[in-house]
Amino acid sequence: MSKKFNIKEKVYQIYGINNCLPVLNKSNYNIIDIFISDDKNTELKKIINYEKYREKIHYLNRNNFNEKFARYRTQGIVVTFTGTLVKNIQENNFTNQNSCLLILDQIEDPQNAGQIIRTSECAGIDGIIFPLHNSFKISDTVLNVSQGAFVGVPLYEVTNISRTIQELKKNDFWVVGIENGLDSKLWNDIDYSGKIVIIVGSEGKGIRKKVLEHCDFLGSIPMQGAINSLNVSAAVSAILFERLRQIKY
Repeated sequence: MSKKFNIKEKVYQIYGINNCLPVLNKSNYNIIDIFISDDKNTELKKIINYEKYREKIHYLNRNNFNEKFARYRTQGIVVTFTGTLVKNIQENNFTNQNSCLLILDQIEDPQNAGQIIRTSECAGIDGIIFPLHNSFKISDTVLNVSQGAFVGVPLYEVTNISRTIQELKKNDFWVVGIENGLDSKLWNDIDYSGKIVIIVGSEGKGIRKKVLEHCDFLGSIPMQGAINSLNVSAAVSAILFERLRQIKY
């Protein structure tokens, strides 16, 4: 097994074609190992650059492969790699006049984080910002749930959300917080065109008060059901695709 990587770098493991192909097709990741079930070899040869990764590939017979990766839905391929997954937000000026950034305030569940990354990539979001503390960390679970979307969406970890918002406002961003309240507009009555920051909080805690203070607008999604609760990844999907509808159609 190949081990030529910096021991200080975090090693990630992803599985399934949708997750693995984006990483294998990018040049900015260090591929450590590619595990392939021999019964999927012919199928995967059509979509993987075998010449490029010849020394990284390890073939396992079907039984051994299934035993080694029994917990996962692999589609016959598992990849381990290292690379920089979190970017520095100060290196991006966001010059696009329809730039949209999503801030995740105190969202700790990795399943929700992965789903939100996947939705954000599909909705054309320009980046996801999350705090260093009291937040999810980039992990195998987050990456795998995202189904490869983490390759296409810049991820920005910051030490201070409020300060980051203030800097974005200096760069002509308007800030929308998704939070139920008397001052909230209906989510689909808000204009999401232009340079927009959308903030969502955790299902239990919502957006922190000191972060809410920086919002220019508040939006809410009224509930009709008896439980009066919407998973945060579902709420993000509704908001982001409404924004996409407004700027594209």
